[in-house]
Amino acid sequence: MMVRSTKLVVALCLVGLLAIPAFANSGGPPYLNSDNQETAKYGCTCHYSSPGDRAVVMASGIPVMYEPDQSYEFVITVADSVTLAGADGNTKAGFLLTDNGAGNFSWDDSQEIREADGDPNAVSHSETGDGVWTISWTAPSSDSGTILFSIAG
Repeated sequence: MMVRSTKLVVALCLVGLLAIPAFANSGGPPYLNSDNQETAKYGCTCHYSSPGDRAVVMASGIPVMYEPDQSYEFVITVADSVTLAGADGNTKAGFLLTDNGAGNFSWDDSQEIREADGDPNAVSHSETGDGVWTISWTAPSSDSGTILFSIAG
């Protein structure tokens, strides 16, 4: 009986360890990735030791030119390229978006978005979702020149 209990405990521990990547950053990626680089600029290392090449990140609604104090609605879509190609792949997704402190983000509570950990100028998913989020961005109150948005998914 002791051998069976030991095997069960070992098996449960292994299953638990294998599940860790699935929950790695389900509440949003960290500001810095495992290479100590800004996640939104250099890529997410949430599930692997280096930024992955399978995420397809799409953002619509980001203006080419902006008007001061004008609000814009962005739609962020993140998908797995393998799933998009029709094979089995990830069906849950997340993102990290920053405007480097230029404007202000806002969102409806139903969007499962939050301020990113470690960066008040960035927003992230608060739970992994179906890969589509709608977020509002308000431009700065005066012309700030070029604004660089960075996003990782």
